[in-house]
Amino acid sequence: MKKVVFILTGIIILSVFLYYAFGVFSSSVGWYGYQKWKYRGGTTTIGESKQRKVFVKELNYKIVDSANLKGFYFKPYIEKGFKYGYHSMEDTRIDNFSHYPYNLSYERNIKDSIVLNIFPEDKKKLDSSDVVWGYLRQPYLKDTIRIEIEGMGKQKGIIKIW
Repeated sequence: MKKVVFILTGIIILSVFLYYAFGVFSSSVGWYGYQKWKYRGGTTTIGESKQRKVFVKELNYKIVDSANLKGFYFKPYIEKGFKYGYHSMEDTRIDNFSHYPYNLSYERNIKDSIVLNIFPEDKKKLDSSDVVWGYLRQPYLKDTIRIEIEGMGKQKGIIKIW
C-alpha cells in the first residue's frame, strides 16, 4: 500500500513539475524568445491604429494605370511609431526616441494575393523606408509617393499618395 501511494505521489509531483517546466520553456521560445517588445510595430487597419491611440491622419490617394483590380481596397494613413508592451501585444508603447517617429501605413484587404511596393525613386522622398513601410520625421508627406501594385492574377497598377 505504501508503495502505491509513493508511486502515485511521485507521478503527481512529476506531472506538476512537467506542467510548469513546459510553461517556462514555451515562454522562453515564444513571447520572450522572440522579444517582440524590442521592435517597432505597425497596425494594419485604421481602427486598430485608433484603438492603440497612435492614429494621426488619413492621406489622399488615387489609383492610376490599373488592371484587374476588382474588389481591391486601399486606404493610406499616418500613425505614430510604437512598440509592443513587455508582456503583451495588446499594450502600446509610443516610440518617442526614434529619429522617425511616424509610420506611413495603409489599410487594405489582406486576403488577395497582391503585393504593394514603394517605387525605389520614391523611397528617397521618405525620411526612411524598407520594402513596404515608410518612416517619417514629421506627420505629413513632403511629396507624392507612388506604390506599385503587383498581383498573381495579372493585377497591376500604381497608387499615388499625397
